[in-house]
Amino acid sequence: MPIGDLLLLLVNGTAFSLVADNEVSGTFTGDLKELTMRQALEAVLFPRGLDYDVQGSLLRVFPRRASTRLFTVNYLNVRRTLERGVSNVAAIGSSTALTMQLSTVSSADFYDDIEKGVQSLLSPSGRVHVDRTAALVQVTDFPERLDQVGIYLEAVQLRAARQVRIDAQVLSIELLPGSATAIDWTTSAIRNAAVVRSSGSGPMGLSVTNIDGLTKALAEQGVVTKVAEPHIVAMNNEPAVVRVGKELVYFDAVDTSTAGGAKRAVSPAAVLDGLTLSLLAQVSADDFVQLHVSPAYATRIGESQPLEGITVPVLAVNQADTVIRVRDGETIVLAGFLSTTEKPASRSGFARFFGAESQTTVRSELVILLTPRIVKATAAAPN
Repeated sequence: MPIGDLLLLLVNGTAFSLVADNEVSGTFTGDLKELTMRQALEAVLFPRGLDYDVQGSLLRVFPRRASTRLFTVNYLNVRRTLERGVSNVAAIGSSTALTMQLSTVSSADFYDDIEKGVQSLLSPSGRVHVDRTAALVQVTDFPERLDQVGIYLEAVQLRAARQVRIDAQVLSIELLPGSATAIDWTTSAIRNAAVVRSSGSGPMGLSVTNIDGLTKALAEQGVVTKVAEPHIVAMNNEPAVVRVGKELVYFDAVDTSTAGGAKRAVSPAAVLDGLTLSLLAQVSADDFVQLHVSPAYATRIGESQPLEGITVPVLAVNQADTVIRVRDGETIVLAGFLSTTEKPASRSGFARFFGAESQTTVRSELVILLTPRIVKATAAAPN
């Protein structure tokens, strides 16, 4: 049956008036039963590139045309890249030694990802333009495609806007003389402040339930010094970096060959004596947080002169790079960063007037506590 005749049959006996454009043509073959007017119109018109509009009792049928819709995107116009690595420096300069290297790169460009995601939802004739300055996404396509784009952009912004606060504590425990070479995590005092989870649906490992109690339990095994206590708020899948300490500045020399002979260029360089903590958090809908954690703690233990006239600091470095999963509000522990230093021992009586000062060996362990807390939106209080 011709499309025009079928449309007349559909509105016959109803309160609708029908107006069809001259471009509406074609035929329909099929059997329509127990359908609403809207279902029948969509089944007949949409496969043939036709559309309809209802204004009061007037039903207009016309060829489908693309329309343009603007979507607001609330996000910063920035590109962020974080690269961290852990390598076996002992193998530098050796072509035969076994090497170990772990490199992590996080690169995020929200607007580029938005443009690619919207483009995948469009029809072959659809178009998208992303205005980074105005934070607008302009999309031209058929109405049902625009509805899908709207749902997608809303979901993306809700997920990207999730935030997590990381409460970190970095503790240095100077172990008591004659005690174990490392912290004993099996003591009853520590077990009262932490739970070892070895099975179940949650993450495995040591979960701290009482940070103050854990600190007191560690104080029974040595002198506890709080190195740093940063608090970081980060958005979903966005890297955050904290650096605490002091910059040790030295001068680096590079020899270059020129037409006039060898030339040495001296330039300033710096290393951090302290804590560098990089974090990347992903917040799931079930209140779990996946963390990529890369702490590095460096302390100056001396200096060396690899080149004539150049003095560089020597650092003792404790570094890790791992991915963990933790519940909202639970505290996880990174430990086992051991170090040994020599300190002068006090001498009494006549011994202090003769000979060199005696040295005592001090063993220390670095402990990092991380507590992710999901920042949830709250309704504004009424005025």
